[in-house]
Amino acid sequence: MATKVEKAHFESYLAEAKSWESDKVHALQKSARTAWIVTIFFGVLAVLSVVALAMLTPFKTAVPYVIRVDNATGSVDIVNALVDGKTTYDEVMNKYHIQWYVRWREGYSKPIVSDYYKNVGLTSVPAEQAKYVEIMRPSNPNSPLNVLGEKGVINIAIKSTSFIKQNVALVRYTKEVVNGSSRNLSHWAATIVFKYSGTPMAESDRAINPLGFQVLEYRNDPDQEVSGLTSTRTVSPQPSNTAAQTVPSIQ
Repeated sequence: MATKVEKAHFESYLAEAKSWESDKVHALQKSARTAWIVTIFFGVLAVLSVVALAMLTPFKTAVPYVIRVDNATGSVDIVNALVDGKTTYDEVMNKYHIQWYVRWREGYSKPIVSDYYKNVGLTSVPAEQAKYVEIMRPSNPNSPLNVLGEKGVINIAIKSTSFIKQNVALVRYTKEVVNGSSRNLSHWAATIVFKYSGTPMAESDRAINPLGFQVLEYRNDPDQEVSGLTSTRTVSPQPSNTAAQTVPSIQ
């Protein structure tokens, strides 16, 4: 009888052992499946990360700049970004009008001074027109008309044009005053607040200022200690609804 009981117990033990072994195998298989799932997941994640970085690479580039130092003044400015050299249409047009405004307002040559006078009037609000008229008035002893006369000239060379704000420009330039054998070169920085107020109505004015470019404020400061014929003018901006104004002629 004892022998039969021991045999029954032994068979029960074998069944439990087989069941434990089967559970252990199932657990190992489940663990292996989980490990493979985690491995595949992180592998796919790594591939996606590499692809994402590759797609973002064109948007992150190092942009070198050329820094120019003026030997005469020691001033430093950025010439241009060395990329594809493309600029927007608005930037090109703004620079065009601003640079010509500085040439007209600061330059002088008796044969074409009437053209400069008219062009400054077409591109300035009344407050700036009045300032320029006062400078150029023949009764003003410091007027270029009196100081330089028939043969003297003022040559303007633009060095750089940058934008402090969307409608505020900084123009750095040189002014060469030539009067007979005398030559005086000075360095200046003009700060210009501007806007576009519409196309001038007159056909002749449209050829000069087709977009209604208007200077609201013009400030001119020396870049260094200067001598000779120089001027510094500061005025406050005044809005104008007129694209082109009529200025008195030079007498």
